[in-house]
Amino acid sequence: MLFQKRFLFITAIALLTFAGRASAGPNANATLSLDLIPDGGPGNQTDEGVTSGTVSGQGTKIAVEVFAKGVTTPLAGVIVIFDFDPAILTFDKAENSAFQFAVPEPDKTGTNFVTNPPVTLLESGFLARAEFTTVVDVTDKAFTLGIKMVSLAQSVSVIDEITTTNVISFNEPVTGEFEGLQLHLDTQIETPAAQNNRLIIPEQQAGDTIQFQLFVPMAAGKQTYGYEIELDLPGKTFSDYIGSISGTSFTDTPMRQTPDRPILSALLISTPAVPENGYLGQIDLQVTNPLEAETTLIVKAASMAGLSGQQDSLDVSNAVITVTIIAGDFDGDLDVDFADFLAFTSVFGLSLSDANYDARMDLNDDGVINFADFLIFVGVFGTT
Repeated sequence: MLFQKRFLFITAIALLTFAGRASAGPNANATLSLDLIPDGGPGNQTDEGVTSGTVSGQGTKIAVEVFAKGVTTPLAGVIVIFDFDPAILTFDKAENSAFQFAVPEPDKTGTNFVTNPPVTLLESGFLARAEFTTVVDVTDKAFTLGIKMVSLAQSVSVIDEITTTNVISFNEPVTGEFEGLQLHLDTQIETPAAQNNRLIIPEQQAGDTIQFQLFVPMAAGKQTYGYEIELDLPGKTFSDYIGSISGTSFTDTPMRQTPDRPILSALLISTPAVPENGYLGQIDLQVTNPLEAETTLIVKAASMAGLSGQQDSLDVSNAVITVTIIAGDFDGDLDVDFADFLAFTSVFGLSLSDANYDARMDLNDDGVINFADFLIFVGVFGTT
């Protein structure tokens, strides 16, 4: 018995010596796989295809099984080297009772199995059951466990080295059906694909409303529990607008104001299917103070929830509306013409204290409609 153990030990050293000199042999086309044992138990030596899991805490045991399919010869030895982050996991051991001798890798990344005479693997290709322990608290921390290399030794001189890119993933973020879908803003409900991100409007005054629509074309036909949106209004405070949002299948909802920040947000809850054009709803913003000549409205964040209740972030990188105001267009026909000139002259000379004072025609906002405003009007006359 002592002689046999010494022989096996010498054989193990020989396999380690020749493993780095492998050439293509009868098992060069074998394929590797890893199977997570969800409960960390003994396993069943059958590849069930479990390649992801959730694990938490420090000092938690993780158990996996390694398989090599397509091995055509008996094996005198096997070297299994795992690929993992030592700052997250430590390798404890690997076992396979079919092999008589096991020599751990000196860097604690795997194990060498040796036997005499050579053994034939199970039909499943089971190579080893391995155990690892988390060395830090991995709660909600994503990480992977893979195989760096497996050497399959038919003899001391015939060794095949095989690799795989397959890994077991732990604590992967759950990605929902709406994650990353792009939100579009448009000014015309009929043409969402055009992404008309510029809204041209006539001169505004307090109480006027601007409107634009929301589309998520890639969500068309999907059932949704609702969506949430945050609208950023650069250069303004939350009190400059009163917003509401409405949709064909959603209840009209007022937009909530975020104190001291230029943010309006709304949460819409319902269970409709998104229409074929991806239309979600229309935002109506009532202007409580006149807008500047060009104002940018940005969707800061948006998300949609499926019927499961999971809320997925939308891509809002292109969700921008630029509002351009045509100064001097008092009748709203997007053309500064003689009709606007007549409207201007009808209030010329009036100030804030006069009943018919019209702030739209006080183009320099000094409280008086006078010659200074007339010069500004002349400068934009003919604009379309």
